[in-house]
Amino acid sequence: MNEEGASHRGPVLVNRLPAEGINSSDEHPLKEFAWLIGASIATVLTVVLFIGWGARWLAPKVPFSTEVVIAERLLDRPQKPADAARSQALQALAERVSAQMALPGDVSAKLSYEESTLVNAYATLGGRIRVHSALLRKLGSEDELAALLAHEIAHVKHRHVAANLSQGLTLGLLLAVVSSDAGAAATQSALNQTAGVAMLGYSRAQEEQADAEAVRAVVALYGHAGGMIDLFTHLGQVEPDAAGQVQVLSTHPLTSQRLASVRAQAEQAGWALSGTPTPLPAALVRTDNTRSP
Repeated sequence: MNEEGASHRGPVLVNRLPAEGINSSDEHPLKEFAWLIGASIATVLTVVLFIGWGARWLAPKVPFSTEVVIAERLLDRPQKPADAARSQALQALAERVSAQMALPGDVSAKLSYEESTLVNAYATLGGRIRVHSALLRKLGSEDELAALLAHEIAHVKHRHVAANLSQGLTLGLLLAVVSSDAGAAATQSALNQTAGVAMLGYSRAQEEQADAEAVRAVVALYGHAGGMIDLFTHLGQVEPDAAGQVQVLSTHPLTSQRLASVRAQAEQAGWALSGTPTPLPAALVRTDNTRSP
């Protein structure tokens, strides 16, 4: 080829080996691996926290009627005639209490009595409130029972149960907005993997809010705050039975500080701290087991 032809040829490409060490790092491989694992864990934790916060914020925004649909499918069950009569007595008192608490139009409480050795009562999905027989035996007056119900109804009113739902239960609640079948299935799956929603703890702020609401309701009904004070005093004195089952003390910590707060609220408002107690409704008085001291 002549020089003129060579001058019109393009650049010559030559394959060369990469430079030594181009894909290597001064960092030890294990150190890089540790950084990778740490970053992955941090990312997962951030996502989980975000989802948890989002669920806590979003669940109470779901219509209360959606909770009721799930509760009717998964939580409601037939009762024996004697238990049904006690549930009706609890419901009648709860309705009197609710009338003093300005519940939103779509929110309501549905009471049920349950034979159990657990000294407990709790609110769960759809405004369902369960009162155990062992707890009723600790109460000495309707005033105390009304205070207990008012506290639980306050949790229902402010959607505290929905706010505290686990992520799995929240997913079921959200799915129920679209499909009641899908929501019920997802909720049932979540319930099977947990102890249910009864033992979900409330925050200190939620408990204080429920306490304050309950005191106002009790005073409106009976003219004094004695029922709330007696309730806290008696339950604070409860000792575990042979099985160590005093769940009300773990789900609703009864501390001297909370009792002092109730007294302070009553005194500040000028409410009487005691008064003549109202007897328990006859349907709720057990003749086979008297109240424990």
